[in-house]
Amino acid sequence: MTRPADLTVTLSCNNRCPFCPRTTLRHVAAGDDLDRRLQDLRSRSRRVVLTGGEVTVLPDVEGLVRRCRDLGFEEVGIISNGRALARPGAADRLVEAGLTEACVTVYDLRAEVHDAMTGVEGSLAETLQGLDRLLSFGPRALPVRVNTMLCALNAAGLIETLRGLAARGVGGFLVGAAVLSDGFDEPVPHAEVARLGRAAAADPALRRVPVVWRGFPLCVLRPLPGVVCEPQDVDTASVAGDDLEAYFAEFASHYVHVDTCRDCSERDRCPGLQRRHHARFGEDGIRPLDGRPSAADRIGRVGAWRDPGRLAITPTSACQLRCVYCKVELGRRHATPDVLDRAVDLLLTSERDRLELQFFGGEPLLRRGEVFRTMDRARDRAAALGKRLSFTLTTNGLLLDDEVLQQLQRHDARVLFSFDGPPEATARYRPLAGGKDTGAAVEDALRRLVRSGLPHFVNIVVTPDAAADLVQRLQYVADLGVRTVQLCYATGSGWDRAARATFCAALEDCVALAARLATQGRPLRIQNLDSGAEPTVLSNDLLVDVDGVLYGDAALFAEKVFPGLRDAYRIGRVDELDGFDGLRRSREQNLQALTRLYPSGTPVGRVLEQLLELGLAVDATVRRLRGDRTERSPTRDHNPLLDAVLKRSVAQQAHLIRTRPEILKLPLLLLDNPCTLDCVFCKAKDLPPTPRVEAEAWLAGNDDVGLPRLGLVGNEPLAHPDIDALIATARGHGFRRFEVLTTGQPLTDAASVRDLVSQGVEGVALPLFSTDPEVHDAITRTAGSHRDTLRAIDNLRAAGADVHVHANLLQQNLTGANALERFVLDDLELPFCLIPVRPKDANLPYDRLVPRYADMVDQLHVSTLVAFPLCVASRIQDPALAPADIIADVLKVYVLDQPFTKPPACAKCSLRARCAGTFQVYVDLFGTEELRPA
Repeated sequence: MTRPADLTVTLSCNNRCPFCPRTTLRHVAAGDDLDRRLQDLRSRSRRVVLTGGEVTVLPDVEGLVRRCRDLGFEEVGIISNGRALARPGAADRLVEAGLTEACVTVYDLRAEVHDAMTGVEGSLAETLQGLDRLLSFGPRALPVRVNTMLCALNAAGLIETLRGLAARGVGGFLVGAAVLSDGFDEPVPHAEVARLGRAAAADPALRRVPVVWRGFPLCVLRPLPGVVCEPQDVDTASVAGDDLEAYFAEFASHYVHVDTCRDCSERDRCPGLQRRHHARFGEDGIRPLDGRPSAADRIGRVGAWRDPGRLAITPTSACQLRCVYCKVELGRRHATPDVLDRAVDLLLTSERDRLELQFFGGEPLLRRGEVFRTMDRARDRAAALGKRLSFTLTTNGLLLDDEVLQQLQRHDARVLFSFDGPPEATARYRPLAGGKDTGAAVEDALRRLVRSGLPHFVNIVVTPDAAADLVQRLQYVADLGVRTVQLCYATGSGWDRAARATFCAALEDCVALAARLATQGRPLRIQNLDSGAEPTVLSNDLLVDVDGVLYGDAALFAEKVFPGLRDAYRIGRVDELDGFDGLRRSREQNLQALTRLYPSGTPVGRVLEQLLELGLAVDATVRRLRGDRTERSPTRDHNPLLDAVLKRSVAQQAHLIRTRPEILKLPLLLLDNPCTLDCVFCKAKDLPPTPRVEAEAWLAGNDDVGLPRLGLVGNEPLAHPDIDALIATARGHGFRRFEVLTTGQPLTDAASVRDLVSQGVEGVALPLFSTDPEVHDAITRTAGSHRDTLRAIDNLRAAGADVHVHANLLQQNLTGANALERFVLDDLELPFCLIPVRPKDANLPYDRLVPRYADMVDQLHVSTLVAFPLCVASRIQDPALAPADIIADVLKVYVLDQPFTKPPACAKCSLRARCAGTFQVYVDLFGTEELRPA
């Protein structure tokens, strides 16, 4: 999420605060160009904060909020003194208009102090009435925080004010330095500011409520444990250059850097101290900060984590192993069925269509009956709600027998298998409770898992003393046939500078190993490159313990390292929480809780600092390696289809055919090899062909299933060097009829086509992008491809094959799409569909490929749109939802199982349940104004 810009909407206000920087704001206040400023801001942010003056004094503030939502802002906030919101219905109307967050200014809970600072008698009473009304919506529906300005008038009551407001339900505080001027000169000595910072950080009543200090010299508060401070950043929406310069100049005129600041490492980020403060108190506690910022200060520079819609549950705290690096408090406690069911019910309150339930422990399979009972119930409940629920089982493998594997296949579950590599590593780091070696049994279980075809990945954990062994362990795991691995470091002490450097160097070696294996036809995915989960000690995943209490998951997986963390990370009991969305805390909130509990300089505080430094170092290494990866290793664009379907066995796909026939009609064999085209919306990849032995092993899975039809997909499956042999092998395992998704380029020889049809290839789906050869060839970036495609169609029809034609709708072929549809439907008399282009690594950026929905509505007169937003399609074709038979079965899963999203603008649409939605990148580029809920 991009950082919001405060947009100063008006300078009018119903308070008369003497320290208000009104003269500064006049340079950036929006006037007649408010709407233009909003549109410009929307082009680069999904969030806006409306401020003043006092925005709620505007006669149509609800209309302004509504306009922001209509422009596509997903988050609309206000900064207000709250007085106007005390009027009956005022807050309700704002929320109904689309307000998503609010910040209320409160200076003190003593009326005589607050009213003196606002210049209006009785203002505190009205402000608190408005604040309470906003808080009544609840923190998930409307997060509310409080701003206050610190000065000599209210310093003595600050902590009591924060406590009292936290008790009312306020979710966070910003304590700012009051701007000193001729009209207001009430500074607070920096020693008192530091005392208040320490007091707020240590106060039990504020433990779960973030307090951020802004505008004070960074050296006053930054060294204090548990205190979060930030410079007085000037952040505003788009403003003309001269006005912006005047704004900056007037703001900067209040501040000065003294000689002591010369050697401070943060001089460029910190505006210094206020001139009037300097005139009164001199350098007053100013001291240069030395070296780079601490790990805690650098956390904000790591990208935000996305909320994955995932919940972990703990069937049992028992485990057979005593791994030396495990920091979970094991025992013999088990979750009751009611606890597990209430956890599932909580997850299913989410508005997301796709959710994940993960089984954690202990060892969940010690309670296998409860695990599979919970899966059965959860699957049925999710289906009834129209949601897709996936399962992940975390296991040490000791109980992963054939019966369990069959049960997991029945549920389309994924397995997280904990395994550290060679026998000596298992013997040393993962012994049984009695000290017995488990290496052989665990390795046998992993081999069974690999053979089963179940989706899985292996979690390898190294301690500081063994970080250099990581690449050897990865090689061992890869030799067992594992194709996806997560490389982890143990949570705990010992990660000094040398150990951190060793681990990061080992990561580089592991990525290089994966690149070498890929060139040998042994693809190996290292999940670290895509997870974005560092620093892991700040993990904000959610986990339900055996007693039904929901925590931030670090409270359990790191509780031996950070004693007392359960209390700080406790969210509530699953049977008392109203909804799942909004429960996940930010990494900043987790960081604040950790630094308060474990101050710098204490033994646990030093461990925390090491883990934060390690996480940041790993994140920097991963970002660099991710940038190198496309050059060093042939990789496939990430697509939900890969994990959801194509990486699964025939048996698992058969289950999906039974349960999700609208997506999958026949099993699909993915064949890697280079494509014959290099389309503008894609990028030719030098993928080594899928090894024949690997494909044949997959085909053998049909012996137990007996499906008659098979789909062949890939970059270009018909160009695979072993395609004829693989079709013959498939026939030997019971497949008789084949459908192929192809570019059409390998089908220009009539005799070869007749031979394929004689082997059972009865259906073919291929693309035709335009009736104009030049346009088609420009899209494929392959001369003669239009001619070859038409020749392939002629050959297929002559041989008796069924042909489906499709085209990605692009800016490049939008004007010719009407003619293309008429050509395929009327002249060729073949089924045809127009499908969206998905965002991916491509020869052209997405904004030069995707047509705007408004342009589609203006230019299209077609009836074959598939997987576009139905509110858009309904303005082009009737019915909006095209018939299912116009899209080939072999293509359907590619189109429907994409990373679609349904933004908040779609929430009340009557077509939402049947609509695929749009892509988040499209929303980022063009907003949601063109989405008109039915």
